[in-house]
Amino acid sequence: MSDRAVRAGLALVSAAGIALAAYLTYVHYKPAALICTIGGGCETVQHSKYATIAGIPVAMLGLAFWIVAFVLVVWDSDLARTLVVALAVIGVAFSVYLVVLQLFVIDATCTWCMLNDLVLAPLFLVLALSRLWTSVETPTSA
Repeated sequence: MSDRAVRAGLALVSAAGIALAAYLTYVHYKPAALICTIGGGCETVQHSKYATIAGIPVAMLGLAFWIVAFVLVVWDSDLARTLVVALAVIGVAFSVYLVVLQLFVIDATCTWCMLNDLVLAPLFLVLALSRLWTSVETPTSA
């Protein structure tokens, strides 16, 4: 896969993350707008004490994460590639934490949250690592 295709994939996943996190941030402040699918646990998750960290909605933290990710993908430098991978690792680790909370502590799942935590964040990490690996030049023999 070419660097250009991987970069486009990263931008697409970031844009999807921005859209999803923006929606979750919106429904944090306008709960009546929440469209909950399978199981109906979205309200429980959105209203749990784990829905905010230091008074900041987790969805808003996710929105900031995805915006920074998108900016780094657009930036397109060696430093940006490295920062994208670091951000992706942090994002997946936080996603694991959030999934564990939903499954074992809150005992409810939010389909929208799970979409971010089980699809977008891991996909972003795989693409970020792929891009970093494809950018590493193989040494030429002398």
